[in-house]
Amino acid sequence: MDHSSQSGFMQCCEADERVGKGVRSGLDSGAMAGRNRTEIRGEQSRDDVLRAAEELMSRRGYRATSMAELIRESGVPSSSIYWHFNSKAGVLAAVMERGAEAFFASISADAPDNGAVDPREALERVLRRSIGAAVDNPGFLTLYLDFLLHAEDEPAIADQVAGVRRMALETVRTNLRLGYASYGEERAARVADRIAPLAVAFFDGMFVAAKSVDPPDVEQALVDVARSLHFVAEATH
Repeated sequence: MDHSSQSGFMQCCEADERVGKGVRSGLDSGAMAGRNRTEIRGEQSRDDVLRAAEELMSRRGYRATSMAELIRESGVPSSSIYWHFNSKAGVLAAVMERGAEAFFASISADAPDNGAVDPREALERVLRRSIGAAVDNPGFLTLYLDFLLHAEDEPAIADQVAGVRRMALETVRTNLRLGYASYGEERAARVADRIAPLAVAFFDGMFVAAKSVDPPDVEQALVDVARSLHFVAEATH
């Protein structure tokens, strides 16, 4: 093969290689786009089920909510629901997990600068954020409190409720340790351990009371409870 023929041959090979790479790239991109579309549809159907489940279960209760109702309300076929969650209990677990993540993210506090935040004000903010989170996540809180009161009737749910309770206490403890940082690390930890359960109990009670026919003055109750809990904090050494 002379020089010009060899050169032409090499150019043809290089062109074929570029075409091959382009075809492979197109195929890879198409496959990736297909996977992404499938994943997006899967995530959307999962979210549709969780939204419908939270609304139905908070309104009717877990026991009274059937899979047939969930299929109808979500518009997602039973095969997809069972693929995502395996069972009705699996749907509930996912509802509680998603609700807990959203709720506790909204009440988490940022670290104060050099512990300069006034402890009493910090405590009031912890309580205020909790009340605000309850307003923003009523379905999750309704389910949680229902299960808290009837956990013994649903042993499979008891672990979920206990996990949410532990998360609530730990989140409030963390916020209180940050708020009382000016007391020193060890004393702030003791204060947090002592008043976190009281703060969570107040929050539970206020959420239930707000649903009564004669709801309390939330703002006044919040200020009064913050003052009382701060007295407890000051007496903790």
